Amino acid sequence: MFASKRYGQASVAFLSAGWDRAATICDAYLLRDKARVTSTAASAARNRAFVTAANAFVACARGSPSKQVNERLAYYGAAGECYLEARDLKTAADNYRMAEQYAAAARTYREGEYFDEVAEVITQHRNALDDGLLERLTGVTQMHYFKVYFNCHLVSKYL
Repeated sequence: MFASKRYGQASVAFLSAGWDRAATICDAYLLRDKARVTSTAASAARNRAFVTAANAFVACARGSPSKQVNERLAYYGAAGECYLEARDLKTAADNYRMAEQYAAAARTYREGEYFDEVAEVITQHRNALDDGLLERLTGVTQMHYFKVYFNCHLVSKYL
C-alpha cells in the first residue's frame, strides 16, 4: 500500500502489525499529500499544513537508525521541501543542509537573504555546487557584504 501511495491505509496496516515507526513514516507522507491539496487561497492554512508535514519528516529523520543514513537524508530533504512550500526559508535551508543538498540550501538561504549562511555553504561545500551557481552566489554575497561595509562606513563618517 505504501508503494502505491495509499499512506493512510498503509499506516493502519503497519500499526496493526506493530510497526509503529513505519506507520509514523506513512503519516508524514500523508500529511504532505494533504498539505499539497490544501487550497492556495487559504495560504495560512496551507503553510500550517506544510509545517506540520515538515515537522513529521524531521521526526522521521531523527528516529532513523544510525545505519540508515540515506533514509535520514531523504527525510530531511522532504522536510526542507515542505518548509520551502510554507515559505519558512531559513528552516527549509537548514534542513536541506542536514540532507546534504547543499545547492538547494544555498539557493534557499540566498532567497531568504541569509548571506552569512550562504557564505558558510560556499566556503564549506564549494565542490557540491556547480560552477554557475557558485559564481552567482559568490557575486550576490560579495555585493551584499560590500553594501553593508559601504553603508557602515558612510554612516560613521557623518556621525
